[in-house]
Amino acid sequence: MNYRGQAKLYYLYMMSDGDVSDNEKKKFNSICKELSLDTDDKKRIIEECREISREEGLNCIEVLEKNAEESYMYGILDIDLDKYVSDEDKASILWNLINLGYADTYFTSDEREVVDFLREYWEMSDSLYQEMIDVAETCLALEKHKKWAEELPESDFKLEKIKRIKKDLKFTQETIKTTISEIAF
Repeated sequence: MNYRGQAKLYYLYMMSDGDVSDNEKKKFNSICKELSLDTDDKKRIIEECREISREEGLNCIEVLEKNAEESYMYGILDIDLDKYVSDEDKASILWNLINLGYADTYFTSDEREVVDFLREYWEMSDSLYQEMIDVAETCLALEKHKKWAEELPESDFKLEKIKRIKKDLKFTQETIKTTISEIAF
């Protein structure tokens, strides 16, 4: 699997609703770190995505459709949707997309269209997709709860509350990662 191609997919996806939020950028940086991409790689990827959008006039879904039609020959993403991608890789990519979609607190119709395209293309089960959505919404609710707790007056209660919420977030995210690692569509 080409990690630069994955990162391009993620950045094009982040651009799909017309705005790349700070929270999306933070999640993107975290994903790039997991993919072992350095700062220079990220900068080149971002510039390439802007060129795809600006010069080629293509958005994320159009790029995916072209790659699906023409397979690897089109090459904008440097990712072959048909080959060399295990079910676990596919599920991880979809999870990252869903996670990025919820990063700015709202999973837009443009973002959902991209996820739905890949979900259908890769024939992901509805139950796995729904579990990912449920986990993303749970994480979003926990993040909102954490922000509320951070505004409480300094106290042992506040520290314990934040600690508990962080623990719940980590557990929830680890649960979906375990599900993904055991997956076969």
